[in-house]
Amino acid sequence: MASRIRIFDHYMRLKAELNNIPTTPRSWLINEYGECNFSMSTADPKCTLSNLQYGNLIHIEHIPKIDENGNRKGKLPDWAGIILRPRNWDLGVCHVTAYSAEAILAFRAMPFTTVSRTPKNVFIEILNHAHAKAKNIVFQPGILDDLPLTFPDDLRTNAYDHILKLIKASGMDWSVTSDINSKGNLELFANLYIRKGNVVPLRLQDSNFELTSSNTELPSPLLTEQGTPANQILGYSQSNTAQNRVMQEAIHQETYDDYGPLQLNQIYSGKHDAASVLNSARTTVSKSGPPIMIMTRTALDKGDTFSHVATGNIATVKETNAGFNPNGGFGFTRQARIIGFSYNDLSNKCPMNIEVI
Repeated sequence: MASRIRIFDHYMRLKAELNNIPTTPRSWLINEYGECNFSMSTADPKCTLSNLQYGNLIHIEHIPKIDENGNRKGKLPDWAGIILRPRNWDLGVCHVTAYSAEAILAFRAMPFTTVSRTPKNVFIEILNHAHAKAKNIVFQPGILDDLPLTFPDDLRTNAYDHILKLIKASGMDWSVTSDINSKGNLELFANLYIRKGNVVPLRLQDSNFELTSSNTELPSPLLTEQGTPANQILGYSQSNTAQNRVMQEAIHQETYDDYGPLQLNQIYSGKHDAASVLNSARTTVSKSGPPIMIMTRTALDKGDTFSHVATGNIATVKETNAGFNPNGGFGFTRQARIIGFSYNDLSNKCPMNIEVI
């Protein structure tokens, strides 16, 4: 069964439900926006400028299939976004592009001002600025975690850019989720997490979701080790003069001992004090010291597997053919985090990128 597709105007009011679209290939990415593409026949009476206008919103609900015992299989997260360019035309067909709701915040200009609060309060302040001059699409507060640290920033560009700066500096996660209210209209919720996913941080072993040969396929390559190595970060504040410039150093001790020093100068725009520079440098080196280990797996619609497929979720992966085992030989059993996935109704499969923790 194809997914359920509803169109809303740029005031989040329901306009139409699209019934004759066989597939809506779409993607979800951790801390970024995904993309959706779908096509409509020009013979479809709902293929109108009013329904497919740039700036309209789209909500896509995955409809789980029924197994041989009459039970519903796993359900993927809803996908919501905004219709934008490009739009392509073939004879009798209109091809439409949408970007997930996080992308809307790339079109919310920030005033030139400075914010200096905890991550939650900076996040809220950015959203308030986003709403100040664009009141048609509202991002309601969703899950709002916090850290007892200050992360200042000089707002200059747009809400999306500055949220990404906050996420990179603090090591937190964010997303926009959606719901349909009692009136049938769309609601969007902006979320800030200490760690997005199915288990709390520091208790990753509590995840009971496993990726096995029965619920996944193995694309190539099995494992990629990537990322620019830097285990010694020399972080600098934003400053126009040497006298006012602050420097703080952060080291990833394990890889420093293993590889020797791999240094990187990093200027943190919007950061002017030693504490915020140090916090940012520590976050940077925690990610750039060890290699980023990315695996690709394709989740299959087996049992309730799809109910576990969401960005940030943790799964147990047992790999016997790739990666060096510190005890000798190859392979490992590790926790891995879903950082991105896509879905196509026609294939009914979810290619995933997962990062070994």
